[in-house]
Amino acid sequence: MNKELKILGLNTFGHNKAIDFINKSVIMSKTSHAYLIIGPENIGKKTLAVDLASILNARPHKDMFDNQNIIDISSSKERSRILNGNHCDIKIIDKEFSHQTNKSSSVISIDQIRQIIKDIYLKPFEGEKKIYIINQAQNMTESGYNSMLKILEEPPQDAVLILTAPSIKSLPTTIVSRCQLINLNYIQKKDIENFILRNFDIDESKSEFISRISKGKIGFAINACNDQTLIDDYFQTILKFAEILSSSIDKRFNYARDISNLYRKNKNQVYKELSMWLDFWRDLLILKNGLNEHIVNREWREMILKISNEIEIRKILDVIQEFKKSTKYLQQNGSPQLIIEVLMMELPFVNMGKISDVKPSIIF
Repeated sequence: MNKELKILGLNTFGHNKAIDFINKSVIMSKTSHAYLIIGPENIGKKTLAVDLASILNARPHKDMFDNQNIIDISSSKERSRILNGNHCDIKIIDKEFSHQTNKSSSVISIDQIRQIIKDIYLKPFEGEKKIYIINQAQNMTESGYNSMLKILEEPPQDAVLILTAPSIKSLPTTIVSRCQLINLNYIQKKDIENFILRNFDIDESKSEFISRISKGKIGFAINACNDQTLIDDYFQTILKFAEILSSSIDKRFNYARDISNLYRKNKNQVYKELSMWLDFWRDLLILKNGLNEHIVNREWREMILKISNEIEIRKILDVIQEFKKSTKYLQQNGSPQLIIEVLMMELPFVNMGKISDVKPSIIF
């Protein structure tokens, strides 16, 4: 394919470098047998994976002037088939959901990978390729990685594997080295804000707020636009931080126990909360330096300013480092309860008065 290519119907937003790379690969007929899309949670990895699968499975056609090749993946029905697992040639493999327990498994099982091996050598039925999206591939077991490696070493001609993961460090190097990397970065706040204004019935004030707390993650922004509870949870979490700072050590240890229990069920949620803690302390530091317009939690400015005035700048810096170390220790499989208990003991006590009287400047 040596003519210019136009791709219609992309759902991916803000990752122009990745789309340009895919576009050029298709034009030059240099597509890979395996891709690894990496980036933080809610950045758009799965969305790009589905777009990429749709592109690779499509048959280009010419425009009316025969000057341009076009790939149209705009069919919402086609995308629904992929996401619902009803497409013959494009399959998404994720952690198994048990209808018996009404919960997802903690891993992608070896049986799921064996099913791929069983199917992948069959010819595509509808399109150009058989494509398997391994979403959150870091959840594969060791035996799953070994089986996946056999496919990557001897890939079928008509098949493509697309893996997603938070980072290359989360997968074995033997897997990473056999994939074409696509790295997704954080999206500019203003771009997310404009996206919200174009696609949702939300005013400028709320769209600015959502884009700010999204911190470059388009997936979170879309979820927050569709689910008010995410915004309500955000406000409650910030209030909880203030309550912890004014609480006894017993209540802080209760919080550590709750976080430890949550970590066993949902590690990502704990990492999100620690990230919010870091933003909170970063805001304390910024207000300490008089830079009001740069804080993340602007709706809580008065409360954060009050706390900031009670704590020495050196202590704020020390606590920030403690939160970073705690996150690192968790990632190294340290004891969640012990790590958070030590962290709670490092936090200063701040008399917040009656917590129920503490209010944000605006509630969306």
